[in-house]
Amino acid sequence: MYKKWMTSGLVAAMLLVPTAGVASAEELKEDIFVHGADLNQSQLNETKSKLNVKDNTKTYNVTTSDVAKYTGNQNLAYIHSSVTIHPKSFRKGISVEITTPENITKVTKAQYTNAAITAGIQNADIKIASVDQVTGEGALSGIYKAYEAEGHTLDMNDIQNSQSELNQLSNISQQNQGQNGYSDEALNHAVADMKREIAQEVQKNQNVSNTTITNIVNTHLENNGLINILSDNQINQIINIMNNVANSKAITEDPKAFEQQAKDLTEQIKKSSGDLLEKAKSLDS
Repeated sequence: MYKKWMTSGLVAAMLLVPTAGVASAEELKEDIFVHGADLNQSQLNETKSKLNVKDNTKTYNVTTSDVAKYTGNQNLAYIHSSVTIHPKSFRKGISVEITTPENITKVTKAQYTNAAITAGIQNADIKIASVDQVTGEGALSGIYKAYEAEGHTLDMNDIQNSQSELNQLSNISQQNQGQNGYSDEALNHAVADMKREIAQEVQKNQNVSNTTITNIVNTHLENNGLINILSDNQINQIINIMNNVANSKAITEDPKAFEQQAKDLTEQIKKSSGDLLEKAKSLDS
């Protein structure tokens, strides 16, 4: 039977642009450093060291106002999370590294990567750090701000959907933590594979039906051993996420590029966590 935000504030500010802009998968041309605006000099120096930021790197800061602009969250008192973005010259896909995993307490690198793909980011190495503990849900704000400042055109709805996706997937992982057969890697592998297949469907037919999306979601949850673990409500959340993906400007304007980004993520997760994926499948069979 088929069943079926973060105080860091940095990531959410980096990806957003006005809705009037034309959405497309975007690539930066040079390294960017975006730091939390509320860091004191000592904290800033420590952050730059953790992210290996060079003196000549183009720099922006992300404020609580930026986070409110990109995510709607107006409850943050300060921003300490910071990010570097390095465009890939030859290798493709989005790679995320959390250099201070002890200080990012909720959002995983696979969740960040999936959210960046949904927002329309393409071919970038992203590193995230915080000098103190934060959940990580706001980290995308710095990325949104950097792309906007560099003149790139990510769609506002896509950005908001990427933030919603980040929140929902991180919540699903927290709710299932400790469940036999569950892993965040399996969930994000399934989600990335759903995006890959939806991008293929968009290339054949711009209008992907809810029935098709539901079948895709159920198939990949089953393939990753999650169909009997997630609740009906959690599966419906994922179906809604995928409906947003199917109707996003990021996928409709360049479905081939979107497909490749999603495919690259599935391969990354399989390479780093293949044993967890196989364990989940075996337990569900």
